[in-house]
Amino acid sequence: MALAHGINIHYEILGRRGSNWTIVEVKDDREAATKLAESFWKTRQYTGIRVVKETFDKAENDFSSVEIYARGSNRRKSKYDQSGTISPCLTPDDLYSSDGRRSIWELMHNSLAEWRITPTELLHSLDHYYRLYNAGTLLQNAVQKTAVSFDTEQESIQKRMHKIYKVIDASIDIMKSTKDSVPSLETGRLKPLITALDGKSNCRFLLTCAIVEYLRPAATLSDKLGRIIIFLTANRPDWVMEILDQMIAEFLEHEQVLYQLMGEKEDRGAFMIELAYFQCGELNLMGEDEHSPRFSEDVLRLNGFLSENTLPRCAHVLVERLKKEIEQPKQINKHGLIGQLKALHDLRNVLETLHNKDLNTLDHVMESVKARAGRMINSQSISQMLSENQQPITQINQLMDLEAVTVGNSNKRTVANYVLPILSRPEYESIFIGLDQNPIKRMSDLVHLQKRVMSAELTEMHRRKIAEKLDQFCQIILDNTQILKKIHQLNISLQEKSRKILAMLADGYFTSGSCRTAAEHQVRVYMRQTGFTDGLIKGLNRNQAEQTLLDFRDLLAKAGISSQDDAENPDALDAATN
Repeated sequence: MALAHGINIHYEILGRRGSNWTIVEVKDDREAATKLAESFWKTRQYTGIRVVKETFDKAENDFSSVEIYARGSNRRKSKYDQSGTISPCLTPDDLYSSDGRRSIWELMHNSLAEWRITPTELLHSLDHYYRLYNAGTLLQNAVQKTAVSFDTEQESIQKRMHKIYKVIDASIDIMKSTKDSVPSLETGRLKPLITALDGKSNCRFLLTCAIVEYLRPAATLSDKLGRIIIFLTANRPDWVMEILDQMIAEFLEHEQVLYQLMGEKEDRGAFMIELAYFQCGELNLMGEDEHSPRFSEDVLRLNGFLSENTLPRCAHVLVERLKKEIEQPKQINKHGLIGQLKALHDLRNVLETLHNKDLNTLDHVMESVKARAGRMINSQSISQMLSENQQPITQINQLMDLEAVTVGNSNKRTVANYVLPILSRPEYESIFIGLDQNPIKRMSDLVHLQKRVMSAELTEMHRRKIAEKLDQFCQIILDNTQILKKIHQLNISLQEKSRKILAMLADGYFTSGSCRTAAEHQVRVYMRQTGFTDGLIKGLNRNQAEQTLLDFRDLLAKAGISSQDDAENPDALDAATN
């Protein structure tokens, strides 16, 4: 590790397999780290490789991380991933395209929600168009916004607006000219219409118009959606499935429709997990089947087609909806900071299971999960959580609870940055060295904290620095209590002295580092003494001797010491199992 003026620096090489990043190597030299990272990347064993420079300022107890190298794991943009953008439509075909309908939604979704219609309904019904035309300046404002979005400096906004109006007029002419030839769906049977229209140049337009007209009597958006979902059956022609997919996806864009379908829950974390399964068509993984009372027939029917990847636009809309649910500023549940982060953590686990082969979608949603967690983890929320209990041992345990459910490496670092300052506060030192209670009991608390820190998903530097500080406190207790010296001075055999120290090691009274090293050293000194193994079994019959050796070897294992390392006759310790 590089050390200069109280500043520690090292470089962590992280590799990605599946959706997880893990530390592969740690180097002190920047050039060596980047060269090794490049060699890892060339092996193609990882889908991503990163090098992160980790810095610790001892004087300030401050950690910082900077990414200096990255390869792979860049999310490719979906062909449907255009939310929030407006595509200028220069022909009627542009207007009726998926991008055109998406732009209409972006421009007028508030009015469409109020009228309980979709862009497709607007584009395939003269009545809906006339309603828009008579709605004050709504159409004019939409045209103007679209004209402004043109990426050109060669035409004025007025000229661009004129072009767009010409496209709208041409679309109106199309609706007028085909009005009398739109077939009726009054009986609700789609197959005869498909047979009649199949092969016609304008079959898509006519069938869509027929479906839009069929939806008009429905009173609510969910009623309309139900009327379309019933048309989903196996072996529909591809062009028909594309129409149904587009129309269902547009209804799912309306915020309330999904709540009406699946039920709006007070626990939004549970709703997001259901939505994640639904988006993949995997509600069956939640124990749902065609006989489940939990979801409606419409939901289960959609779930079946989503599972077969025959509704790609619906799947995309549900991904975007999941992102919006994650990003909403409303609380996820009523279980406080840790409870809400746990909901995001559980969602992360579900997403990794569902999208383990689709890293693009996984990364797309995980960006929102990590960002939401980052907004929740801040100085105010953490300080408020810690203020509820001024006991530093409890505070660090709370931070470890928080870290365990925190999503995102940067967010975990934010949590970890609060630990060392607590350990370094002078007013807390007496508590950490056990002057407020039984010092030996405090050693056990320190071991528990150290184990939690070492098993946490923190940077190597965070783990080491925090673990070292905890070990320092344990060493102070060891020096103050003289427990090892007192055991040594007891008027008992070396074997009994060894057992006492090993029992303390096994029960977790010595932190890893100098404290544990001192205890292990004293045990090893005893075990190297001539006659140590004979003393364990002195006066015992064969069966008793074998059991005693077994018990001692088990105690060594629990204490984390190999029976082969230090005994003056290690073969004797293994005799019971020979």
